[in-house]
Amino acid sequence: MTDPTAHPDAKTEMDELLAAYLDNELDDTERSLVETRLAEDETFRSRLDDLDRAWDMLDALPKADLDDEKFVRTTVEMITVAASQEIQQYEQQRKRTAIIRQAGIALGIVALIGMGYMLTQWRLNRPDRILVDNLTVIENVDELERVDNIEFLEALRKEGLFTGETSDES
Repeated sequence: MTDPTAHPDAKTEMDELLAAYLDNELDDTERSLVETRLAEDETFRSRLDDLDRAWDMLDALPKADLDDEKFVRTTVEMITVAASQEIQQYEQQRKRTAIIRQAGIALGIVALIGMGYMLTQWRLNRPDRILVDNLTVIENVDELERVDNIEFLEALRKEGLFTGETSDES
């Protein structure tokens, strides 16, 4: 039995060394060192027995009968299905991103149009608005300059002779 208090790295190194010994992967020098330690160290020898039994039990397991062509075909089919699902997810994500981008652009355009309208309204409410409101007077300024009497103009306005004016502007 292995020493449970042994350092995990030391145990791993020991297992790797013993596995290499069991698989005949050691050179002559390493093999000689392992065999010397096996003769002197009971814990080391016990661990080799444990690993050897585990290898024997693995060999006793039934072998899987794999049909190579079927295995390759099913593996390729699984990869194809996974790839097509990944492509579908990518396409859906791309469509969502395009819709969000188009909605953002549309909202931006609407915001710009609204800001343009508000800016135009603000500009028209400034001194230009006074000119627009008095457009009738401006259009008839030549005729109005010929009149010397303001009371005469007031009388004409009351009669409704000025077009574009309402009667409640008195």
